[in-house]
Amino acid sequence: MDKELLSQLTKKNQEFIHIATHQFTDDGKTDTEIRAILEEALPEILEKQEKSIPARSFLGSPTAWAASFTPQRGGQNKAGDEQQEKNTNPWLMWLDTSLLFLGIVALLNGVLMLFNSNTAATGLLSLLTLGFGAGAVMYATYHFLYRHIGKERDQRPGRLKTFFILGAAMLAFVLVYSATALLPAAANPQLPWYALTLLGGAALALRFYLKRKYNILNALTAQQRQS
Repeated sequence: MDKELLSQLTKKNQEFIHIATHQFTDDGKTDTEIRAILEEALPEILEKQEKSIPARSFLGSPTAWAASFTPQRGGQNKAGDEQQEKNTNPWLMWLDTSLLFLGIVALLNGVLMLFNSNTAATGLLSLLTLGFGAGAVMYATYHFLYRHIGKERDQRPGRLKTFFILGAAMLAFVLVYSATALLPAAANPQLPWYALTLLGGAALALRFYLKRKYNILNALTAQQRQS
């Protein structure tokens, strides 16, 4: 393997290659096979690295990526491994949840306007604030609460700290969202029903694509401790 290419990797990408190499070894790959796989992957990793995109963001977890080169040995642990190896990149998890909220709210608003012309449309800026703000609150809930479910008490953040942080995040979200309603129409334009429907559909379609491509963990799912 080209050591010069390896030396150009960031610490995060070097760690990715290190973990993946261990997985290859555990799966019984020979040194020649491992070298061939990595030499094919390194140019793309370096190309993405120049755009500040770490390998984990587009390849998923290193163990899951490495394991994908080895035929599945029985299906008994497939579901558990897939859940364990979900992509927990914070930005992707936030984007995933934000697109879900944005898509649902936009579609619902568009359908209601279609069947009832008196329905008040949500302004575009308000809609974006609602979607991405709610996504941020839900990721904070995952980060400070859901991902610690099942852990020992001394491994979880304190209840008071969690309550304060989540309360502050929710309050900030509500205040910013409420402030957008006071903006003039020029800054917060109301979209017609068909535009809202298209926006909602596009947001959900993009979320589906990203979730399949990057295997993103759903921030709305509580994580149970693996036994």
